[in-house]
Amino acid sequence: MAYDMIVKNGKVIDGSGLPGFHGDVAVSGGRIVEIGKVNGEARQVLNADGLVVAPGIIDNHTHYDAQVIWTRSAPTPATMGLPPSSWATVL
Repeated sequence: MAYDMIVKNGKVIDGSGLPGFHGDVAVSGGRIVEIGKVNGEARQVLNADGLVVAPGIIDNHTHYDAQVIWTRSAPTPATMGLPPSSWATVL
């Protein structure tokens, strides 16, 4: 399969909670289509050796520090296994 882009040889942190692994991320049509050891051609190949590759969107802007004060028992996305985001769980 021909991809638009392959990011090769990075430490992939996929947000699953599992440890990161050395691998590749393939993109086609603006979407991530394969993660792992990717074989194939691509219009663009990026070498991520020594870098972390975190496929998807990670928005680390949060206000969870203040939220703990006003909703001590409310779950946060992090406690529900979701990646960091600006979404607030105010009850």
